[in-house]
Amino acid sequence: MALVVGLAGCGVAEGATDTINMSLNTDPATFDPALAKGGDDFTVARLLFDTLVRKDSGNSLVGGIASAWQAQDAAHYTFTIRSGLTCSDGKPITPSVVAASLTRFAAKETGSSGRTLALGSGTATFTADDKTGTVKAALSVPWSDFLTGLTLPQAGIVCPAGLSDLKGLAAGKAAGAFSGPYALTSSQAAVSYQLTLRDGYAAWPAFAKPLEGVPAKQLNLTPITDYATIATQLLAGSLDVGVVSDENVARFDGNARFSTSSASNTTTYLLFNERPGTAFADKPELRAAVAQAVDPQAFSDIISGKRGSTILSVGSAKLPCVNTDRSLLVPQDSAAAAKKLAGVRVRIVGTTLLQGGNDYIGEALRNAGANVSVSSLDNANWATVTTAGGSDWDINVQGDNNQLGTLTSSLLRVMGPVTEKGGRNKTGSVNDKGYGFVTEAMSVTDDDGRCAALQSAQKSFLQRVDAIPLSTLPTTTVVAGGFAIRTFDDYLDPATLRIIK
Repeated sequence: MALVVGLAGCGVAEGATDTINMSLNTDPATFDPALAKGGDDFTVARLLFDTLVRKDSGNSLVGGIASAWQAQDAAHYTFTIRSGLTCSDGKPITPSVVAASLTRFAAKETGSSGRTLALGSGTATFTADDKTGTVKAALSVPWSDFLTGLTLPQAGIVCPAGLSDLKGLAAGKAAGAFSGPYALTSSQAAVSYQLTLRDGYAAWPAFAKPLEGVPAKQLNLTPITDYATIATQLLAGSLDVGVVSDENVARFDGNARFSTSSASNTTTYLLFNERPGTAFADKPELRAAVAQAVDPQAFSDIISGKRGSTILSVGSAKLPCVNTDRSLLVPQDSAAAAKKLAGVRVRIVGTTLLQGGNDYIGEALRNAGANVSVSSLDNANWATVTTAGGSDWDINVQGDNNQLGTLTSSLLRVMGPVTEKGGRNKTGSVNDKGYGFVTEAMSVTDDDGRCAALQSAQKSFLQRVDAIPLSTLPTTTVVAGGFAIRTFDDYLDPATLRIIK
């Protein structure tokens, strides 16, 4: 879906600007795409680095740096690299450049949060042939989400100038590192990030429905943590594009100067730290007591202004193969919870974007007799703390932006390789049984077999109470007149920002 509002009647002359002003939720934690962990990291990575393939509508794929691709099976792939592409320092993007970047992305020691989404727990070998213009990928184990995984911003192609200066890459100061449409030209933490369109860049994907308008020559990205402030600045004209996820959405009802579109690919759930030294390690009965103390509907109403819906798994109800069996969830029972939680020390962490929900969870557990502390951190710090491993938190109020649009993406948050070893799993407990079902699902080709395996994986984590499903968090993108951005199914692609003439 494209969000577009025409210029007529808005008091703005056609072609009056070559700049788009957009909000971020917080400062990016890194400009190294492989190490991106939070939503704002993903936004800048998509704008600064191209990927081999991109998402299009209907869960289809379209070429990015690759003009064509072929899957011999779920473990072997061949990509034809588009000719004539260049890095931000003018050097050519060759198959060797692509293979070197993907090799680093796929290496366990890199620690990319996107690695297990694209590869599972296996390894990958990328072989370049500059003469034929191709890159071959060979996976050690089949993984049917591999192609979709390569659409992730974390799989963005980093040019040699960035790979040779990883510190500069992370700081956004490796000027020749960028393969995407924009280059970072200035940055001031907590104030703004300025991205400038690269001269001569012409590697835009050929989406099934062509994009309207022209790309901005300059993007100004401003970190704003408060949705009310974002809404106010949109209405005042200081922002052209912003994302709002609470009751402030109502401020745009009936306003013809703006278009809005909602997506529900973000889900929320409580995720337990099960590492040694934490309150819930090896204590499924205590984790179940937390589920008994919490009302998912109340949480949903608080974080979304009564716009969300409760969920029965870590993924939204829209995802294929998602659990529909409510009996697998622990029912609410405040009296039973109080018998188990009285006096238990619980440290809760969450992002400021869910602060009201974080506070509700804390109060619900206090009402059950627990000794609770709640830390609401900005998005970048929250992502860093909850992926670092360690035993300094007990419950994470997880906001999960499912970029792939697959159930596996969210399941890997609660099983499989752990974050401190390069995986996505924040619990610290691999859950070999559940993860075995995930790897089985990724190696079968029929939908019924895949869904059966994924249902078994969901049953495993729900019975173990590694996580407690809460609700969706509808996010609404608000676009001012004269501008547009494209949403593919539930995925908002920031590289589709356009000025409409």
